[in-house]
Amino acid sequence: MPIDWFTVIAQIINFLILVWLLKRFLYKPILDGIDAREHKISRVISSAESKKKNAEALENQYKEKLTNIDAERSAIIELAKEEAQKAHLAAMQNAKVQADAFAIKRTAALNTEIQTLQNDVINKSVKEVFALSRKVISELSDQQLQDKMFDKLLSYLKALNEEQHIKLCRAIKDNQGHAKVRSITPLSQPQCERLKACLYDLLTEPASVDSLTITLDLEVDPQLIAGLDLGFGGWKLSWSANETLGALQREVEKSVDAQNQENGTSRHVDNEKHSLNASS
Repeated sequence: MPIDWFTVIAQIINFLILVWLLKRFLYKPILDGIDAREHKISRVISSAESKKKNAEALENQYKEKLTNIDAERSAIIELAKEEAQKAHLAAMQNAKVQADAFAIKRTAALNTEIQTLQNDVINKSVKEVFALSRKVISELSDQQLQDKMFDKLLSYLKALNEEQHIKLCRAIKDNQGHAKVRSITPLSQPQCERLKACLYDLLTEPASVDSLTITLDLEVDPQLIAGLDLGFGGWKLSWSANETLGALQREVEKSVDAQNQENGTSRHVDNEKHSLNASS
């Protein structure tokens, strides 16, 4: 069968035109669409990678912040523990100081109370002892004891030193020889005469003896217990159990008071030492 070259050439031309038309109106838009799609996908992938990197950076920052927060939290907790421990120790020390101070004050108060009770007992005992002594001497006192004490008073008058002698003479003159004599029993007439004679002998100037008349104002005073009391105005000479016991009682009470003050000072020093030890 012979070849129809015209037909072959026409088909080739038609194929080429078809290929050009496909390339021009079909392949190129498809390729352009594919390229655009690839570019879009690339942009999306790039954006996704950028966001991923940003997310990773944020995650790293978050982890770092968490780490810092944990470190700060641990530091705060440790600091809070230290502050709480210090506050606890300070509170315990303060409580110990207050307890020691209270104990010292309480001990001082108890010591003061005990000392007060002891002082009361001692003072009461002293008073009772001297009251009992007065009672015993009063019950044992008789005329013989009174006579001996009268003799003792005369001995005291004769044994006056120079200064006492001068004061007595001045008192006799100032009081114009008027003497007050107290005793538990009235003096006898001989005793009165002996006392006057002793007083006349004590006057240093003879003119005074002639111009003065010594008179005795006798007074019975049972409170003297035993003995007698001689006075010219403000001058007085006493030799009596009551006077002697009173002087002795005053000395004992003075000694007790001095001892109590010494004990109180000692306790005060001890309390200060305890306070310093408690504070330290």
